[in-house]
Order: sequence, then C-alpha cells, then structure tokens
Amino acid sequence: MRPHCYSHGFHSWHGPRRATWFALGAASATLWICHRDSHHRTHHRYYGHCFRPPVPPMQPRPADPTEWRARDISFAMNNIPHAPPLPWGYPETHREYQWEEEKRKLQAIGKQAEDVMARVSEATLDSVMTSMEALKVKLAEHRAQREAAQRQLEEQLEEQRRNPHRFV
Repeated sequence: MRPHCYSHGFHSWHGPRRATWFALGAASATLWICHRDSHHRTHHRYYGHCFRPPVPPMQPRPADPTEWRARDISFAMNNIPHAPPLPWGYPETHREYQWEEEKRKLQAIGKQAEDVMARVSEATLDSVMTSMEALKVKLAEHRAQREAAQRQLEEQLEEQRRNPHRFV
C-alpha cells in the first residue's frame, strides 16, 4: 500500500498553485490600499472614523488709523505701571551668590563621589585579597596532594624493584 501523497510524486493537482493565490492576494491588497487612499483624498476632513468640521480661518481686522486718536495712544503708554528700580549692583551680586552656591554644591557632590569611590575601591581590594588568599591556600593543598602522590608512586616503584613479580 502506498500513501496517497507518493502516488503523484509529491505534487498535488487539486487547484491553482501557490503563486496564483499569492498574486491574487497581492492584487487585492493593492486595490484595497489604492481605494482607501483615494477615499481619504476625497474626504480629507475625516480622521479615522470621526468627522472633523473645518475650522474657519480668522478674519484679520484691518487696523483703521482713524480709530486711534493721539489721546488714546498717550493714555495707553502712560497707563503702564512702573516697576520699582532694583538696587544698584543687584544682578551682579545675585549672580555671584548663585555662582558660589553652585560651586559649593559641586564641591559637596565631588566629595561625596570621592568618598563613594574610596569605599568601592576598598571593598574591591578586600575581595581581591580574600580571593588571592583562598587561591594561595588551594594551591598549597594541591601541591601537598601532588607531592604525596609522587612519594606514593616512588614507593610503589621501589617496592616493585625490591620484589619483582614472578610469572612462573
């Protein structure tokens, strides 16, 4: 018994090929996008599903020079309240004070950063030293084990030389 898919050599002749369906889908997607763009061009006031009524442009009112009188101009200019004068040298002293305050803040931040870096570097050095000590202990243990194994091997070789194994 042979399976159905092998009878035609892996080809299924039950309809159009994939390329035909791909071309049909691409054509329909292109037509839909073109239709949507043309619809939005004709109805440019639509935003999504909401209708936006057009905003009427502002009508600038031309200034009529006959409406202004000399009396109105002087009244408008003289009606501005006067601000009290600043003390002499105020901006310079204020800027200097702000500058000194900023310098103090930056110095405090620098000192704090220096303290933090000192603590971090000290902790790092401590961890490195403990790691080195642990490695040194491990190396000494390994050396002792290696020397013990070497002695044991030498003892076995010496024992074999003194008492050779007899095969007879």
